[in-house]
Order: sequence, then C-alpha cells, then structure tokens
Amino acid sequence: MELDRDVHRDAASAFGPASATAGALLPFEGRSSLIQPGGPPAGAVEARTDGWAAPELPVLVRGEARILPLGWLGDLDSAERGVTAEEIAAFASQVQDAGMHWAGPWRVLSLAEERADSIGSYIAALRDAGATDVDCWTLSDAMGLALVRAGAEDEGTRSLALHIVPAGWVSEPRAGKPVRGIDVGWSWADVIALRAAD
Repeated sequence: MELDRDVHRDAASAFGPASATAGALLPFEGRSSLIQPGGPPAGAVEARTDGWAAPELPVLVRGEARILPLGWLGDLDSAERGVTAEEIAAFASQVQDAGMHWAGPWRVLSLAEERADSIGSYIAALRDAGATDVDCWTLSDAMGLALVRAGAEDEGTRSLALHIVPAGWVSEPRAGKPVRGIDVGWSWADVIALRAAD
C-alpha cells in the first residue's frame, strides 16, 4: 500500500479556507495513518465528537456513523486547484487496497435497492447525502466500513469519505430493523471549521 509521495499536501492548504473552492486531499500524514495494516485508527473508531482521529485525519461524528473525509474536488473553475480528480481516484484505490487487507474483497452497496431493514435505512441516508458509489466491508461482528463517493464533478460537489458504521448497515447477515434518523451528510466546510477551531 505505497502512498504517492508526489501528492504533497500540507495541512494549511488541505484544511485552509481556500480548500472550500480549490478542493483538497488529506495531507500525506493523514493518508498514511488511515491505511495502516491494523485497520482504521482507534481514534476514528472510538470518536464521540468531531475531532482528529490521528494527525491530519479528521473525523466527523454523525450519530452511530464516523465519517473520515478523505478528499474534496472543489469547483473546477477555481483559479487554484488543490487536488485533481485523478489524485482522489488514486487515493480511493489505495483505501480499497487497505480495506481488502483488513477485511477481504469489498462489496458494492447498491444505492438503487429499496429495503425495509437497517441496510435500507443506510442506503436511503447515503442517497440523501448525494452518494453515487459505495464499496463496503464487514470488519467485525460490530463494525462495517463504506468507501463513499458522492456529488458530481461538474457541480463542484465531488467528495470521497470513509464511513465507519454498525455492521448491520452494510452486512446482510447482520441486518436488523430499520434505523431512523441516519444522517451521513457532511461538507469540506465542516473540516475547515474543525481546523479553525483548533
């Protein structure tokens, strides 16, 4: 799981105000802390409030979901570009490789599926948040992971995030009753605000 060191991002540009329109990818330190062999950082799994799961790795807490914002394409008309679509896609591939190491091959979560269980509740929340593609894994009896691509490039809303969720939201054998009130919405402005509050 070799990271592309040429994609040099410092925290000031990745989490600074200009990244809201220029786009951003986690700095190298944040990317490398995420894809370690042991699984997602404990700081992400155990987070109870918005904060930092590891240095340069933000975590946003939305009820039972922990969202790790990984990249934000931003406005394609922005005079300065903080990241390219290709760089985000390359990091998504690295996260997929890490997920395979942690939990085996990923499954695609169909956003078109209508279900009356906890998986259906999560799918509905993903659709509400603008998700377009979701790869998922069952990491343990209690924990699931979802690599979520959302938004549209031409609208300046394309994003990449890793969700840490209850296993019953992504695993057929662990699916349960519908879950009310799932909210997995976020924006890069949330990450900017988190850094500004430090």
